[in-house]
Amino acid sequence: MHPEMSDILIGIDAGTTAIKTAAFETDGTELVHSSRENPVTKPNPDWAEQDMDLLWAHTTETIKETVRSIPESSKIAAVAVTGQGGGCWLVDEEGSPVRNAIIWNDGRASDIVNNWRKNNIYDDLFERFGYGVFSGLALPILKWIENNEPETLKTANTLLGCKDWIRYNLTGELASEPTELSLINYDPVTEEFVSKLPKGITLPSLEDLLPSIKSPTAIAGKVTPSAAAKTELPEGTPVVTGVVDVAASAFGSGALTPGDCSVVAGTTLQIQNILQSPNKSPPPVGYTLALGINGMGLRAMGAMTGTPNLDWVRKTIAGGESFETVESLARSAPIGSEGVIYHPYLSTAGEKAPFVDPNARAGFTGLNPSHDRSHLLRAVYEGLSLSLRDCSEKLPDKTNQIRLCGGGARSTLLCETFADCLNTEVIIPAGIEMGAKGAAILAATANGFYENIEIAASEMIGIDKIYRPNSGHTHQYDALYETYTEITAALEKPWQQRASMVSNWESLSSE
Repeated sequence: MHPEMSDILIGIDAGTTAIKTAAFETDGTELVHSSRENPVTKPNPDWAEQDMDLLWAHTTETIKETVRSIPESSKIAAVAVTGQGGGCWLVDEEGSPVRNAIIWNDGRASDIVNNWRKNNIYDDLFERFGYGVFSGLALPILKWIENNEPETLKTANTLLGCKDWIRYNLTGELASEPTELSLINYDPVTEEFVSKLPKGITLPSLEDLLPSIKSPTAIAGKVTPSAAAKTELPEGTPVVTGVVDVAASAFGSGALTPGDCSVVAGTTLQIQNILQSPNKSPPPVGYTLALGINGMGLRAMGAMTGTPNLDWVRKTIAGGESFETVESLARSAPIGSEGVIYHPYLSTAGEKAPFVDPNARAGFTGLNPSHDRSHLLRAVYEGLSLSLRDCSEKLPDKTNQIRLCGGGARSTLLCETFADCLNTEVIIPAGIEMGAKGAAILAATANGFYENIEIAASEMIGIDKIYRPNSGHTHQYDALYETYTEITAALEKPWQQRASMVSNWESLSSE
């Protein structure tokens, strides 16, 4: 069926720090987008939570603002939702939150994960479900809740993902889909629930908490009268199931067929390959998702912290200068930052790819009195690139081309450094909201505008820029990468000692 240009597709993307809603014509043209901050609260320095009702309220604002900006002659054909993966979003029998969502970069369950690593439960989880468990995934969070908030678990009726919560508010239907459930207890290869958890994990209520499964391109429900009043979406508008944001961003950037590779440079720094079928290949880190579309899978490595490293260095070292000034200063230092190396493990939850270590922390190595802030700034850009290469090296399939999206795609220096460090072309897709566009591609397919997602993507995605590697620079980064990984390996024991030291200090200060 040839798409009618008067039809509009709405894509909603609830990320960790921002909620975005965008309107697209069926040829992929982005007409308008709206965003709101998605506040993260920290009741404890290592914790990260979000108010689920506030998230929905901010989402309605972005939808309403987008809808009001669409030409009156247009018709909203469908809505699709994506959002951050992982974490723990619990609702009761009435569909109301039982507590704030505990999100993917929360560190409260670090001790549980460390214990699972010592007792081989970590490896068992990877063999069963294809993911390297870290503290921000549902199983360790649920275990923490069982240990510390048993009444919360007794009240909970359904475990959702972020996008599932938004879709429920739009449609009144509780459901999820394979990409979300692949991070809990869903075997991505067989595409089946695994009700029996590894020995050593007891969560008697888990199976009862799991929602029904729908295809990512299914019509999961329709906009209810209540949601229509809040969002100004037409009542009865079809709402498509969608996928988690890493998959949606891959789709929206043009990575839809086996062998394609995409990178999200945002709150996290993630690289993912599209596979003909899910593959729980070693090393036992990162994760494998069943995409729920044509039997395909996605194998990903996602470092815990991406562009927040740039936010931090701009604030603390560059004195709050603009990003343009920061990049100019960074460029004034030579490639390799004259021996300064930065490891971008800035999260209080440690690192989750290409290794899992809740104790890992960021740091500079190789400083001497001749270095100035330009070296430190450039080292952070290079540290992100080295971290991305480290993740890429652990993926089973290699590529000579990546599609880049997220806030980092707006940084010319970061794009150039990615290309040089990974020795690959970096393609920047046209448009702004790639996650929302990925959701729109699913909506276009679900509503019959295109026969499948591949055809939809070929019509809806364009290219803005291409960065190609400089062979001379790549040679320098090869040497730098070898040193970077050697330092990483050597830091494991000091990180552990540091964590014990800080824990002892905290115990003494509380007495």
